[in-house]
Amino acid sequence: MKSSSLQGKTVRPGLMAYSFYRSDRHPVSRRTAKAAKPRPKVRLRGLAVAILAIVVVTCACAVAVKAYQSSQHNSSGTGVPAVADGPKQCASNSLDKLVIVSVGERHLWACQHHKVVYDTPVVTGMEHYAADTTPRGTFHVYAKQTDTTLTGSDSTGSWSDPVHYWMPFLQNQYGTYGFHDATWRSNNDFGNIDPNTDKASHGCVELPLNASHWLYSWAPSGTTVTIKD
Repeated sequence: MKSSSLQGKTVRPGLMAYSFYRSDRHPVSRRTAKAAKPRPKVRLRGLAVAILAIVVVTCACAVAVKAYQSSQHNSSGTGVPAVADGPKQCASNSLDKLVIVSVGERHLWACQHHKVVYDTPVVTGMEHYAADTTPRGTFHVYAKQTDTTLTGSDSTGSWSDPVHYWMPFLQNQYGTYGFHDATWRSNNDFGNIDPNTDKASHGCVELPLNASHWLYSWAPSGTTVTIKD
């Protein structure tokens, strides 16, 4: 018997190796056909099981990836679920970019027209101190700065806090208010801060670091900011 070669045969990739069939179209003799043994059904069943296993694993991986992406996808990227009425926050907005902060819900939404493009829990000011109350109203981001230190003092004491991102939106008789990160806080503090305790801010809107980075990149100077109860 001649040794097998790739000449005169067509290669078809299989799961584990290559299989071949003759491509010279010569009829197979009766003797050869009679001598040929059928492929064992066990191997066919084994191949079918292997294919099924690959399909199941592939589907499982796809589902797992989708579930992971879904769990990671939260407009804020903080792992904290968005507030249920988030889409309503931007429903009446006609601006290209608008930042909305709810002191009561301790949450921020970034709106692009009627769409919420980002949201995150935030820390707002201590409500029982006038100087440390987060101001309500409509303002505009008027500056942007990175890697700076915020210093000040009031009836609660003094502070000197380094921040990565700083976006002030108001100056009044009490000082300057703006958005900034607060890396000295633990992640689970965000969204669970009581503004009536000394764990709240001195009036600024504090964001998780990744949210501060996103907002700093997204909102140029002049961006409208609405802060409400």
